[in-house]
Amino acid sequence: MKTSYKTGTILNEMENLIAYSCQSKDISTEKFDTFHSALIKKHFGAIEANINRETKTLELKVAVRENNYAHINITYKSLENFLKSCLEDDLGSLAFYQNMLTFYNVGISE
Repeated sequence: MKTSYKTGTILNEMENLIAYSCQSKDISTEKFDTFHSALIKKHFGAIEANINRETKTLELKVAVRENNYAHINITYKSLENFLKSCLEDDLGSLAFYQNMLTFYNVGISE
């Protein structure tokens, strides 16, 4: 896998998209639920990730063995900070983030 942009640029744009998706009051949270879930699933290797904004909890379904899953509950104080903590700088993650930025039509400039 290869990325077209520098690591810092991709991570910075992901942080900007996370901030926008968590803070903007004029957008429906549903628009970014898929984005948030995909980021969490990538970070934890989860099969499912459900976010409950009211209780500030995440419910994850993670494979522990073939056909055997663990259900994990995580609480968070700030969804934005939690999502930013999920960002990683390995090549596979960077390629994944670059695709996400393209999908959400975020212009990347170096």
